[in-house]
Amino acid sequence: EAVLDHAVDLILNMVDKATATLGDYTYDPDEHHEIAKKIASQCMVLMKNDGNLLPLNKNKKFAVIGEMAKKPRYQGAGSSLINPIKLDCAYDTLKEMGVDFSYAPGFVTDKKKKKKVSEDALVEEAVNTAKDAEAVLMFIGLTDEYETEGCDRKHINLPPLHNRLVEEVLKVNKNVVVVLAGGAVVDMPWADDVAAILNMFLTGQAGGSAVCDILFGDVNPSGKLSESYPFALEDNSSANYFPGTSVSVEYRESVYVGYRYYDTADKPVRFPFGFGLSYTTFEYSDLKLSADSIKDTDTLKVSFKIKNTGDRDGAEVAQVYVNDVESTIYRPVKELKGFKKVFLKAGEEKEVEVELDKRAFAFYNVDAHDWQVETGEFKILVGASSRDIKLEKSVNVESSVAYAVPDYRRTAPNYYGADITAVPDEQYKAVLGHEIPENERDKSKPLTILNTIEDAADGKWGGRLNRLLKKFLGEDNLMSAVALQLPIKNFISMSFGIFSPRMAEGLLVILNEDKFCKGLRMIIGGFFKGGGFKQLSKLKQI
Repeated sequence: EAVLDHAVDLILNMVDKATATLGDYTYDPDEHHEIAKKIASQCMVLMKNDGNLLPLNKNKKFAVIGEMAKKPRYQGAGSSLINPIKLDCAYDTLKEMGVDFSYAPGFVTDKKKKKKVSEDALVEEAVNTAKDAEAVLMFIGLTDEYETEGCDRKHINLPPLHNRLVEEVLKVNKNVVVVLAGGAVVDMPWADDVAAILNMFLTGQAGGSAVCDILFGDVNPSGKLSESYPFALEDNSSANYFPGTSVSVEYRESVYVGYRYYDTADKPVRFPFGFGLSYTTFEYSDLKLSADSIKDTDTLKVSFKIKNTGDRDGAEVAQVYVNDVESTIYRPVKELKGFKKVFLKAGEEKEVEVELDKRAFAFYNVDAHDWQVETGEFKILVGASSRDIKLEKSVNVESSVAYAVPDYRRTAPNYYGADITAVPDEQYKAVLGHEIPENERDKSKPLTILNTIEDAADGKWGGRLNRLLKKFLGEDNLMSAVALQLPIKNFISMSFGIFSPRMAEGLLVILNEDKFCKGLRMIIGGFFKGGGFKQLSKLKQI
């Protein structure tokens, strides 16, 4: 009871603080929206712009293809869902701008409507709409069915119809601008053929007007990629190890994730980490270091100049990477340790300064349980992306600690040079520091509330339940994966009191003991006596 009282006190204290903080607080929703618009426009990444097709001329005739122009994918799912005070869409913004365009939805995202329309008819309409346009704006991307929190994606593909639309439209019009929405990396089989790619990501409430500002040159794009875009999922360092099994995931790739892997292994990528185009050009020069030699307790100041050499105002995100020239422990060939966004008028030049402390040169020593610098030479690399290094200088760093630096060159040589797509067990054990855990569940032990529904798939009733959920939610639906991979205890905590502990016990009786009638009675009793029925009635009234 004392523990419960303490928990309630914490909640009530938070309510009191929130109420006091709000007070008579007011805000300007229009100003709020403008801030959201500015943030969105600065985050979008121009990934391709052949022949400088962008920015577009507002006086030309366009085709707008894709339902996302009218119904934007502007936020994620689950706990990130919010109710915006206002929501822009590109379609309405283009109308307000007086732009001459024709529209075709190309696809529908509503599940009920999707069943009633012909994909062939949608594609044919889109192609006919695109034929005579001077440029085609294609709004495509990942839908809610393709990415959500709580489970992993099985692939990096866009919806097949989205790819088909792009490919068919390209047959009648080469001036295709793909406006991409989504929260993660996607495969782009048409990337070499379209004229331009503008990645919006998930832009929030003002994304519709923000993307139009960039498309027509009112804002110069300045976003940079926070992920590498591979040519295929199989290029990823963890492709051979993930998702593993229900009880074990082996991170054999170690530190080689994203650009740290692609750059160290010298593996081609479609778009590198830190990449992003602009409507202007920039020149880097005059790299200076505050010292040629430092101790790891010192701070190194890195300065350089950036000049806007184009005819438009713009912004550049300058990136500072560090390379340990000769390391005893395996390390990536470069690691991002600082960056700065610099706004420059056409022809303007500014000096940029980035400070690097001990952590910029350190690796985590698992034996010492601390970050450690190994004495030696480090290269300071300044560039526009991880694959576009403009300036380079070296500094010597002296370590202030005497811990031994782990050396795996004999026991795990594959990790030196990022040859990690097929790491032998013995090398993985050497890096892991202990035996590799079992990767299969001990089926001789009964299921508990810590197990998932998927864990029960081999059993009589567990198999039936798995098949039923997949049929009800959809075999490839992400919600199916969420339901199957969620621990049973989470059904209790996330059901708002509808699924009680007694109901969980009943489910386990069915799954473990094959006693369906007994378990069902416990589930039904738990639903009514445990308050589930009352809670469900309350939720229906909300």
